[in-house]
Amino acid sequence: MPRLLKAVRQFVGADSAGFFWVNSYGDMTSLYAERLLPAPAMKLYFDRYYDARESSFRRAFTARVQRQEPVIGVSPSAAWEQSAYYNEVFRPLDAHHVLYGIVREQGQAIGQLSLYRPKSAPAFSGAERSELSSIMPYLGHGVSQLGQPVADSKEFLDTEDDAVFLIGADGGVRQLSAVSQRLLALATLGKIGPDQMLSGIEEAARPVLLRLAERLQNVTSGREVGPPSLVLHNAWGRFVLRAYSISDAPLETHSHIAVRINRQEPMLLKFVDALSGLALSPQQRQVAVGLAKGSSNRELADALGVSINTVAYHIKQVFQKLDAHDRPQMMAKVLGKSR
Repeated sequence: MPRLLKAVRQFVGADSAGFFWVNSYGDMTSLYAERLLPAPAMKLYFDRYYDARESSFRRAFTARVQRQEPVIGVSPSAAWEQSAYYNEVFRPLDAHHVLYGIVREQGQAIGQLSLYRPKSAPAFSGAERSELSSIMPYLGHGVSQLGQPVADSKEFLDTEDDAVFLIGADGGVRQLSAVSQRLLALATLGKIGPDQMLSGIEEAARPVLLRLAERLQNVTSGREVGPPSLVLHNAWGRFVLRAYSISDAPLETHSHIAVRINRQEPMLLKFVDALSGLALSPQQRQVAVGLAKGSSNRELADALGVSINTVAYHIKQVFQKLDAHDRPQMMAKVLGKSR
């Protein structure tokens, strides 16, 4: 989903984006947003606005589903800008102009794509709504495939989703930025929706953070050898949490612990994304991906429906364009361009 939202946002020209999974009743079951409200504001939204008549998510989503247009654009009126709902939910996200797209798979509405622009930017145009409408069927198919196993998922690479926050030796959160809150929610909740937000992100994450603090305590006291870290793997990806003592004294209840959290992606996913920015033909990209997977020339030839000699020619062209001499160097060159 992070890669999908980034691609759609770049295609249309939006500042940020989010996706909301919805069940057959129109209720939100989970969400992924590039920007997330701070935990108190998120709890306020689900507590005060999610089911409220004037701001009901279900009512708004159902109304959009019933429209013929798959995509609609909204900019707030002067009166709406003065409302508590706008100021407590939309303004903190800098989400003034919005494009709402209903995502369907086989005719069934499965979610809502939301693209946002700040007040300083122009409203979404009719042409931009049409552009987004043209790719909605593909988005529906792509979203329905999310969660499927990714090939070659044994090797992972760090992404730019990286943050640091503070906890206590008891696992309680002491200081949490908006970025670290989003990553912590993705790593520990598995879902982000009404049930999870009303109970609180920090309480849900506390058992994991306590385990991390105990591991750091064992390392600093000499009872355990190895890095005080945890790896969590769920539908949102792979997350690595590492704990660091910021005190020279032995850990006590009032001590502060720095936790670094990083989301990782399968190497192959990052490799494919990096290829899109390179001057390679479609066949050369397919060959490069096959090489990254570890496919042999015969396997590549069978997959592409060409001869082994043709595959060898494509490999030679890929190596020449990337100034690489072998498979590992080619992969290093491609992944280096993604940084």
